[in-house]
Amino acid sequence: MEVTCPVCSQSDQVSAVPGVVAAGTTYRIGRARMAATRDIVDLPTAASLGASKHLMSRTQLAVWLSFPSRHYTAWTRNQGYILLGVAALVHLVTALVIAMGKDANWTEVLLAPFCLTGLFWGFGLLFVLGSYGARKRDTAEAPARVQALAVWEKLCYCPRDNVVFEPGVGVSFHPSETREYIFGFRQTRTT
Repeated sequence: MEVTCPVCSQSDQVSAVPGVVAAGTTYRIGRARMAATRDIVDLPTAASLGASKHLMSRTQLAVWLSFPSRHYTAWTRNQGYILLGVAALVHLVTALVIAMGKDANWTEVLLAPFCLTGLFWGFGLLFVLGSYGARKRDTAEAPARVQALAVWEKLCYCPRDNVVFEPGVGVSFHPSETREYIFGFRQTRTT
């Protein structure tokens, strides 16, 4: 099946959006060799840039057309649990040190370590509660993201007219409006 652009009715330059995103994304692995001192005034030094081993760059078109990723990394959802574990470990060690001391009562042994670990407990609880709300939101948004991904995979791009369209729908739009389109700001067809 040949897909034609709804604006120019041509098919010679039409390509799938995932392919356009892949073509506009480049990866560079390895260190960027930057001058240690500022030889040329406009160029940054290696120290000001930081040393990254992986570099990804995208064209503006690839940024507009790319499927939006989540704004977090998976391990950030477990930071609260890690912080609570560290707090419990430090609390336990401190309580044991106090218990070995002379004339220590149990109230002092159990409550005194909170002076040292209170911030860990507080931030750990805050992160756990925050991640619980975020996980609930992720669960609620999951069906919409699956549907949006299915729409995004069907989209096509015509560079001649600089439009994105879904074959068979007949609606074309600017590439910067891709996210609004795939997340349901269009009439869905019921079959």
